Amino acid sequence: MPVEDTEALLKRGVEVVQLDLTKPIEDQGPLDVIIHKLTDVILEADQNDSQSLELVHRFQEYIDAHPETIILDPLPAIRTLLDRSKSYELIRQIEAYMQDERICSPPFMELTSACGEDTLQLIEKNGLAFPFICKTRVAHGTNSHEMAIIFNQEGLKAVRPPCVIQSFINHNAVLYKVFVVGESYTVVKRPSLKNFSAGISDRESIFFNSHNVSKPESSSVLTAAEVCLVQRTSMTVCPSGFPYRDPLDKIEGVFERPNDDVIREISKALRQALGVSLFGIDIIINNQTGQHAVIDINAFPGYEGVSEFFTDLLNHIAAVLQGQAPEVTQLNQSKLLAEQTSGIMDERICCASTGCLSVMGKDSSWIVESETNSSVKLQHQRLGCNSAVSPSFQQHCVATLATKASSQ
Repeated sequence: MPVEDTEALLKRGVEVVQLDLTKPIEDQGPLDVIIHKLTDVILEADQNDSQSLELVHRFQEYIDAHPETIILDPLPAIRTLLDRSKSYELIRQIEAYMQDERICSPPFMELTSACGEDTLQLIEKNGLAFPFICKTRVAHGTNSHEMAIIFNQEGLKAVRPPCVIQSFINHNAVLYKVFVVGESYTVVKRPSLKNFSAGISDRESIFFNSHNVSKPESSSVLTAAEVCLVQRTSMTVCPSGFPYRDPLDKIEGVFERPNDDVIREISKALRQALGVSLFGIDIIINNQTGQHAVIDINAFPGYEGVSEFFTDLLNHIAAVLQGQAPEVTQLNQSKLLAEQTSGIMDERICCASTGCLSVMGKDSSWIVESETNSSVKLQHQRLGCNSAVSPSFQQHCVATLATKASSQ
């Protein structure tokens, strides 16, 4: 780890120790801030996995018994982000509240049963039109990346509920991933799906994995948005070697980066509504209107491509310790999550981070502790992170503090 990052940790008095969420958390405290990624555990608990149910129960018990401990991020917020239907509805409400013409919320609806005779009417009633994207309702895990583009009624037969369908918006094959850490954010440009003609067509449904499509190095038929200046025939082939099937394969209309003011406002609205501080936003730019469309929200993403992640995280932790973080101070003001309560009483934080392992909490966790701090005027700081830590956090935080952690 870079020397400057190590010095930054020491100046802030941060110490990492190891937690085991299979044991009473009470015996491993006191804790000041918990940064966690309990997504896998929550999903398994929802499927009545006994071990996961026990872990979530134990975690919630500790939270209830220690309202002075700040949780990054609140469990009710995580549950909302794990459900695409709920998170899309939240975006729709935020758009309506903001009344910003630069933002559009793609029409969506949830399908809970097999498509029947009335499905098309319901689709039209909800403002959707072909083509649209079909996604799993659960927004986490390997299967959550499996999606399909549906072009006609015949394609509906392959849809497997429960799922969410969302209008497809042409965006010139560019996705902007916004990685948020408190009030800071980083925009990373990624490849995305090419343009398709609006309306019903005779195309067969396209099934794809969004994770593979949007990798930094991704290059495929689905992401190619080149200009093919050739006569369109059934046998026409573009220079790239794949059939030329759509006059909209080329880049056209509006092609620009997202507006910083818009991203800042969307991020702020989500932080205030949910009380979250570590999340990702997938944004595309409508190539006809230039509007920003939020197509997905992710709880504690991997922060791939965010070089200043560790610095941003430390700054956010410092702000939280000082009680300056809006998402912490405004938890009680959330109108969109009535179930959320803040319970923040003292300047104490315990943080548990996420990401490397498939199931968090069933393995050891990471916690940070400090006795003195020259930057933040507190006498005691403990930061907890589980071993499912994201690659970025693990590389920067865990590797740096391995000596201290191993002594616990």
